[in-house]
Amino acid sequence: MPRNASHHDVFTTAFRNYWWISTLGGLYFVVGFVLWGGTREAVLSSSIFVVVAACGLALHYLAPSIGRPPRVGFIVAHLLVAQAVLVWQQTHLPLTDYTTTGDPQARSILIYLVSTLALCAMSMFGGLWGALLGLGVHYGFIFDGHEEFSFKWVFPVLISMAGAIVSSALWKLDTAYRQLEDLARVDALTGLFNRHRLAEDFARLQRTATGQERPFLVVAWDIDDLKVVNDTRGHAAGDTYLRTFAAALRAHVRGDSSGRASDAAFRVGGDEFISLHLDIEDGQVLLDRVHRAFPSVSAGWVRSEALTLDQALTQADAALYATKERRKQQLTG
Repeated sequence: MPRNASHHDVFTTAFRNYWWISTLGGLYFVVGFVLWGGTREAVLSSSIFVVVAACGLALHYLAPSIGRPPRVGFIVAHLLVAQAVLVWQQTHLPLTDYTTTGDPQARSILIYLVSTLALCAMSMFGGLWGALLGLGVHYGFIFDGHEEFSFKWVFPVLISMAGAIVSSALWKLDTAYRQLEDLARVDALTGLFNRHRLAEDFARLQRTATGQERPFLVVAWDIDDLKVVNDTRGHAAGDTYLRTFAAALRAHVRGDSSGRASDAAFRVGGDEFISLHLDIEDGQVLLDRVHRAFPSVSAGWVRSEALTLDQALTQADAALYATKERRKQQLTG
């Protein structure tokens, strides 16, 4: 089953925070140069960083489905832009943009500290490769290699190591978070979604149905003879029976071209299943298809474009048990 596109993982939060901090931090420097009376070149070169940060922030909210590697690549590219701006400013801007005393040490310290911050962020998001790239830029273009050996030689390495450690921790935390989410949302036996995911997908598919005037069907399923299988062949055979039906149901759960599921299936009880379907008006067609792979199942359905989830489940269950009752009467009559 596809992962919900609205899922917010650890990295989504980290990406959002990075772009906000970068945008606000960049504005701080731009406004600072303006208030300080810096040159036009100082303001414009600093604005490059802000413009790219604002683009990243807008992209984060406008295109949330973009994968993690492109997002990391964009952040690393943005930090390389920051380093390039620092290199240019160190070379071309007058000392008066940084200090009233004309002391070049003040400019060197400021650029050194900002470069180290960029290196830290690059290693946090880019891991080891980000750290190596950031160190290469820092020592190659920012750091004055003619200075006497001091803490300034070692500090960038320590910062990059700390960032790489944080990056590794973020990846492990995100993996654990996803595993916990899957355990909370996916039925371990059948691999279908469980009841916790039902309300979310019902709301999503109902919005699509009402917004695009498409039929939306809720189907309740019940395996007819699971108890007989459990009593005569054991619970292991019963579990296999459930998985067989789940596979038959999953075969008729579709995804659309955008990667979002246009149907969904759930195990909500021992032998009780729910499925949601767009563009199907009559559940009998779906039941006939599933019966070809798994005959021993009953179903009831209801059109649900205007129903709440509770109403849809209640009416689908009522239709299911009415079907089962009619079948019993036919067998006994």
